[in-house]
Amino acid sequence: ELGCQRLRHPPRMADLVDTAAGCVGATACTLGGLPFDVAKARLQAGGAGHAYSGLADCLLTTARTEGALALYRGMVPALSSALAENSVGITVQRSLRRALGVDDGGQRPSVGTELGLGAVTGVFTSVAICPFEVLKVRLQLNHDLVDAGPAALLRELRSLVGSEGLSGLYRGIGSLVCRDVPYNTLFYGSYESLCTLFMRLTGVQRKEELATGWVFLSGGLGGCIGWSLVLPFDVVKTRVQSGAESRALPLVRRIVATEGVQGLFRGWTAAVVRAFPANACLFLGVEVTTRLLRPATSRRDATAVPPPPPAVPAVPAAGAGAVAALSPREEGRA
Repeated sequence: ELGCQRLRHPPRMADLVDTAAGCVGATACTLGGLPFDVAKARLQAGGAGHAYSGLADCLLTTARTEGALALYRGMVPALSSALAENSVGITVQRSLRRALGVDDGGQRPSVGTELGLGAVTGVFTSVAICPFEVLKVRLQLNHDLVDAGPAALLRELRSLVGSEGLSGLYRGIGSLVCRDVPYNTLFYGSYESLCTLFMRLTGVQRKEELATGWVFLSGGLGGCIGWSLVLPFDVVKTRVQSGAESRALPLVRRIVATEGVQGLFRGWTAAVVRAFPANACLFLGVEVTTRLLRPATSRRDATAVPPPPPAVPAVPAAGAGAVAALSPREEGRA
């Protein structure tokens, strides 16, 4: 009986569609934003005597002295991190929406609900991306690195695990959680709330019907809002994961004492400039992929053979039919 129930109720395809959409969006996000991410990491890790005067100087100096491909240094761990973060993030976030009954098929949820869903998602993404973030930061801060491909990644991985053990892959996890929970709260909350706003302005009932231009704008603005407010946590995370520091709170005090409060916002321009195209591409990739795959799964569900109805016990008919239900002895008496 249990086996028949499993056959009658095949697993939902929605989670697989969400995961695939997250992977496509992550790839677009990485390609669009990695040069700015490299610049952000170098500006944040430089300290009070950093060698760059700003974002443009960092990008130009890096390209001139190390080659244009240096702006894509850490591509493998960056893409791996983005794939882990967004496949997990999109799947968890949309699964929570379906579990709470606030999927796009019904009433759009409130801003508070959107913020709460984003916060829970941030816990899952932090654990998923921490090892990739550690390796990415170390590769991006290595100015003497010639080959930044998979071989360099494996060398860095062996070196890190050999010196610190597997726990080294989760260096700075506390700072990462402190960054990603508020970031995802604002990021997903802002994105979904902006989509709701643009749906009302354009008279659209479902997000699948919202024009891709509005999706692009919502994703870009959501990324800018999130990064603007959580950058201090990212500065601390970058320095801890680079190996230069080991404890977050003493590091915060040291940065404020030596560089001022503005030291906690080092790399803000690079982060926000990167955030718009990267996250706009992310959600554009997510939504377009979802719209392409969901109709196929809907058609598949529609053509599936429905389970047979449960057996209904026979009820004797009244009148003449009741005579047929009598036993032979009762018939003789009649």
